[in-house]
Amino acid sequence: MSLHTEQIQTLNKIMKAIDEKAAQFKDTRFDMREAQSQAHKKLLLDLIESAKKLADEMNPKPAGVLDDLRELSSQISKMN
Repeated sequence: MSLHTEQIQTLNKIMKAIDEKAAQFKDTRFDMREAQSQAHKKLLLDLIESAKKLADEMNPKPAGVLDDLRELSSQISKMN
């Protein structure tokens, strides 16, 4: 398996985890204690950062994915 194929598969797995965690966070953040909410937010932002780093290393770079990750990161960062 080529490096590019492995990178795509890894990025897809991370994106799936981000989608699941983001949906869960958006749906339950008001029901969580502050510390729990902040921990979930940090985990989600760390996953997004990992995905951005991996996507940035890819050639060609998945520009649409990078844009989506930046937008999601901005949205999550603004949530309380």
